[in-house]
Amino acid sequence: METLAKTVNGFDQEAIAGVVAALQTNPEIGNFELRATNQWIDGAHNRSYVQDFYGAGQEDTSRTVPFIYDNDEPPVLLGTNKGANPGEVLLHGLLGCMTTAMVLLAAARGIKIGAVSSRVEGDIDIKGFLGMAPHGVKGFQQIRVTFDIEGVDEAQKEELLTLAKQSPLYNSLIHPMDVQVALKE
Repeated sequence: METLAKTVNGFDQEAIAGVVAALQTNPEIGNFELRATNQWIDGAHNRSYVQDFYGAGQEDTSRTVPFIYDNDEPPVLLGTNKGANPGEVLLHGLLGCMTTAMVLLAAARGIKIGAVSSRVEGDIDIKGFLGMAPHGVKGFQQIRVTFDIEGVDEAQKEELLTLAKQSPLYNSLIHPMDVQVALKE
């Protein structure tokens, strides 16, 4: 008799257990190198491409075409609205990563979620970027993430927020990291 895989929140629990077991056996497969390339087009408009990455001990070839993201600025920031600005893209990435972390880790624990929606807001003062406030912050001063979670009790909601905070992007933002910038040789 064939059994159907048990899914929770859209994730196959056997597959999650298989990934965990593989990582316990060979921790090196947990090391990933994510990549993106970018090409300036005109003014504030530039385009990013995301396709290849290294993960699970090998180069990934599952993406036959790249994901393409246009970046721009609104007219008030001298752009032409051909895409979200990079700060908005960062906020989008943070929400996506925190939501996925929450839902996946909840599934691994057998917590079924009815629905999740979220909102992010970030405060930034562009005077620091423009050199008008030499000692001012050149990035976000504060980011606020709010989740609306349905289908679980209040205690589980708190647990789910803790799971969301395991997001790699959340942790990249709250902990200092080494970012290297160089010219192509």
